[in-house]
Amino acid sequence: MSMTEIILRLLENGKWHHLTEIEEKTQLNSHNVKNITNFLAKFNFVKLDHTEQKIKLNRPTMKFLKKIRQIENEKTLTQSAFC
Repeated sequence: MSMTEIILRLLENGKWHHLTEIEEKTQLNSHNVKNITNFLAKFNFVKLDHTEQKIKLNRPTMKFLKKIRQIENEKTLTQSAFC
C-alpha cells in the first residue's frame, strides 16, 4: 500500500486531521507529508488548511472511497462464500 493510500485511509472518517497527526501515524517526516498532502490538495482530493496545518477529505473523494470499500467488502464476501 502506498503512503498516499495510507493517508487517504486515515482521512476516511471525514474529520479534520493535523499534519503532525499524519506524520505520527505514518512515521513520515514533515517534508514527505507536506509533499503528499499538497499533491492531494492540488488535484482536489482533500481540503488543506495551510494556516491551521490541517487536512480532510473533500466530500466527492469521501463518497468515492466509501463506494470502493463497499465493493471490496462485497467481493470478499462473495469469494468467501465459494470457499
